[in-house]
Parts: sequence; structure tokens; C-alpha cells
Amino acid sequence: MLWRSADLRQEQHDKKRRLILVTAARIFTDLGFHKATIDHIAAALEVTKPTIYYYIESKEDILYQITSQALADLDQALSADSDANLSAIERLERFCRIYGRIILTDFGICLAVVSDRSLGPASRKKLRLLKKEFETRVRRIVEDGRKDGSIVVDDARMFTFALFGAINWAPQWYSSSGALSPDEIISSVLAIFRKAAAGGADRRPRTSS
Repeated sequence: MLWRSADLRQEQHDKKRRLILVTAARIFTDLGFHKATIDHIAAALEVTKPTIYYYIESKEDILYQITSQALADLDQALSADSDANLSAIERLERFCRIYGRIILTDFGICLAVVSDRSLGPASRKKLRLLKKEFETRVRRIVEDGRKDGSIVVDDARMFTFALFGAINWAPQWYSSSGALSPDEIISSVLAIFRKAAAGGADRRPRTSS
């Protein structure tokens, strides 16, 4: 019974902590990290500042937890099933669809919109290393595509940067009440990059008639 009670207490603690992070992510996105305060978060949740500090250490700690959780959610989603039997272009599209869904959540939008320069040097370094892992994963997929012929690009590194740039820009203008759903937005981005990855409709130079 004691163990069960402890499990329930931990579950409630985790739920309240996540609620703080979700609320903070929305406030950081709306007001900007530097203008937002712990008072804003406490007021939105109708609790006291000491209650917030029971679950987190500082405003910077909240931002680091939000952004690292977004990347953890991405890793978990990517690990849910294997893509070993897919071609490189299919693996790339799978990654982008999953990444797009995560980046348009409250945590993902905060990750994309709030600069990691708001973090201290140690936290910023850890977060950038996590981001680098996903960039490296995509670049390897693109390199595999160049080998199997499913992705025709001259520079895998620049193609990867451009792809992340396009998807990461969506949170700047995305609205949950807008005309396009996250899947529709990512499908539109993929349509552009799919054509580029296939070498374009016609790679021959145009000649004047």
C-alpha cells in the first residue's frame, strides 16, 4: 500500500510539473522569454509562486525542461516503430512528418520560437548537442538517399539545413485555429522538398527559343 501511495504521489507530481511546463511554454511563446515571469505562470495556473518553485528551480530551468522535453518526445515518437525496410526518401518523409507534429505542439513551438541563447552556457550546450543529434540523423538519411538514388541533391548538409529551416519556420505563423492542420502544413513542405530531392522536374538547362 505504501508503494502504491508513493506511485500515485509521483504521478500527481509529474502531471502538475507538466502542466506548469505547458503553461510556461505558451506564455514564453506569447510574451517572449525575457518579458515572461514566474508571476505570469503562477497567475495563469491560479497558484502561488512558491508552488511553482516547488516543481522547478528557475525560469531558465523551465525553458530547458520544455525544450529538452520536446526533443525527448520526438525521440520517443521516432523510436515507436522501425523504418529499416523503408527507402531513404520514405525514411526522410517519416522523420519530417513526426518532427512536424512535435514542432507544432506547445513544447515544440517554444523550442522553435524562443532562442536557446536565453539559456545559460551549460544548458545551451546540452540542448544544442541534442539538436545536433537529430540534424546528424537526417543528414545520414539524405546521404543514404544519395547512395540508393532516391534522393538527388548535391549537398546533403545544406539540404538538411534547408529542410529543418522550412519546418522550424512553421511555428512562427502556425495557429491551431488556422485553415491548415499540422499534417497539412508538413505535407505542403514535403511536396516542395520531395521535388527537390528527386532532382526537380527537369534538371536540364533551359534554352531560349
